[in-house]
Amino acid sequence: MQQRQCVVLTGDRAWCEQATETLLPAFNSERLLCLSDRPVGHFPTLRLKQAKHQLGKEFEAIVFDGLDTLLPDNMGQSVGTLCAGGVFILWFVVDRNSLYSQRFEQVIRQFESPLHYVKQGDALPHLNLLDQASEVTISRTTEQTEAIKLIGKVVTGHRRRPLVLSADRGRGKSAALGMAAAELLMVGLKKIIVTAPNMMAVDSVFSHAASVLGCAKPANGKIDYEGATLKFIAPDALLASDDTADLLLVDEAAAIPSTMLARLLQRFSRLVFATTLHGYEGTGRGFAIRFQALLEQQVPGWRHYELSEPVRWRQDDVLEAFSFEALLLNAEPVEERLILNADVRQCTVERIDKGVLTNDELLLRQLFGLMVLAHYRTKPSDLQLLLDNDDIYCYVTRYKGHVLACAWVVEEGLLPPELASAVYLGQRRLKGHLLPQSLLAHMGIESAGGLGYRRILRIATHPIVQRQGAAKALLEAVYADAKSEQIDVIGTSFAADLEVMSFWESCGFDVVRLGTQHDEISGQRAVTLLRACSTVGGGLHVDATIRFEQQWPDLLMMQFNQVDVDLILALSKRLRSKGSVLANWERQDVFRFVDGAATFESCQLAIRKLVSMALGQPHFLELPTSEQRLLIMFIMQLRSVSVVTRALGFTGKSDLMSVLRRVVRGLVAFPSEDNLIVTTK
Repeated sequence: MQQRQCVVLTGDRAWCEQATETLLPAFNSERLLCLSDRPVGHFPTLRLKQAKHQLGKEFEAIVFDGLDTLLPDNMGQSVGTLCAGGVFILWFVVDRNSLYSQRFEQVIRQFESPLHYVKQGDALPHLNLLDQASEVTISRTTEQTEAIKLIGKVVTGHRRRPLVLSADRGRGKSAALGMAAAELLMVGLKKIIVTAPNMMAVDSVFSHAASVLGCAKPANGKIDYEGATLKFIAPDALLASDDTADLLLVDEAAAIPSTMLARLLQRFSRLVFATTLHGYEGTGRGFAIRFQALLEQQVPGWRHYELSEPVRWRQDDVLEAFSFEALLLNAEPVEERLILNADVRQCTVERIDKGVLTNDELLLRQLFGLMVLAHYRTKPSDLQLLLDNDDIYCYVTRYKGHVLACAWVVEEGLLPPELASAVYLGQRRLKGHLLPQSLLAHMGIESAGGLGYRRILRIATHPIVQRQGAAKALLEAVYADAKSEQIDVIGTSFAADLEVMSFWESCGFDVVRLGTQHDEISGQRAVTLLRACSTVGGGLHVDATIRFEQQWPDLLMMQFNQVDVDLILALSKRLRSKGSVLANWERQDVFRFVDGAATFESCQLAIRKLVSMALGQPHFLELPTSEQRLLIMFIMQLRSVSVVTRALGFTGKSDLMSVLRRVVRGLVAFPSEDNLIVTTK
């Protein structure tokens, strides 16, 4: 198999274009991908961000324009579509004002010998272009054969023993899924479902299945074969349907919300999960660690298989090695053996100067590798953001020079009054400034724009030292610096997770908002937490907390009526407001209901007010969790009798009402000094 070739052209645009036309004379446009935000000579050109839409295709030549700005995510996407023997031509000029660009040039120089680094005026290299009339035939690898065999065992073996396939990009993982699906249909399996973040992600699955079955590649994500079916269904649609399958294939699993994966795991008994380990869209390493814990808990008989042999290029492919190094796709945290005896009390916490990062490759790789491990959608462009954004700081906890924990912090706020007013009035949306913008636009705190904020973008701790205080030490350093530098508030926003929220609250942060939209990565709603650093910041913090607590009961029946009840319970327990009192007629309605003298519907408003007042109070927290769930779902979220009955295991409406009367009676039976049943005239 022929090496893939790479030419880096550095010079002005006209020369780069002329040199490219010389290197690729009369090249077949159907086999060439040209990516630029400007027209490029006679080449059909796509915009740079269209690179992701070419996944699943193969090209023999790629031209990537990095002159105006180098977009690392799109470059990584395009590299994965180049076949063996193909030519990758990169236009690049180092930007001396960009640390990322300077590091990128350093990596180019490291690979200058196997690559071709050509400056304007230098002679162009001779390239070995593929015979465009020939078709490259790729045979099934030994690892793919083994993977197909293991997929078959998922179907024929014991139930609830899923298989996890992992591989770097280009190892034929999706192809193996397609070939295995086809073979299973041929031996009698009737229905196989494929799910993934989108249908484009499984293009290779269907093309290889169609090839094995000898039919045309489908355009609608469905293959019918002798009464059997292979079809694509998006994860959310699959979970919302009653579809069943003999086998479920989950491709690019790391890009699907973990909550969805858990539900798929519960619903289907024969599954194969496939994920990319090192890729331009993020990594599957962190996903594998977290998902493994779920698998061990729910299906301890699960199996794992990793494919390492490239399918579309050579094992020693120079272009892959260059792209991994330049984009830090292969960044890993410090080896466990080096920090086995780490003691957080012996660690140093410091804010790192970015110039140090570009001159200390080991530090950079450990830092970025740790962030990749902790946040599985960390992308190459995140490194660019860290190095080139002057408003972003990096804190690290180190033990004997090794990175145990790190945090990325961004400066926000101090908005001009007219700009803050425009955001408050819904006339402007800003790029960045998440904290002040959320407080202005969503919570209606008019004074929020003028304060200074530091938002913790991401925080990560090496798995071997988690829960030992390394991350807390980081946050205390961020707080101390913010306080001494007259910042008003530090805060963060992340996909709601009960364990993560508890950690932040133990560090002095309070929840002030639950988002109305689902996070596209986790499938969860975002929570916003704040910690005041100044007197003015303290006033804002109190204002935001009071608004959140006062609006919470009404939000539960409107924007949050479908939110997971355990998350609602967790947030409700954090409320500190004392509520109000019941009027005399409300008191009478409550007792008429608990005594069985009136229907729930006729007393519903009074009962709702009672429960709203009780949220977060000791007597509510002392109720069994099942009773708390009943009050939240039926009274506060206004979910239907059928939904609550099914979710909580009641036999019917009568059973539900009987329990509800008992629970409400318990709410009004707590000691008199804490009694909310107060009569007003």
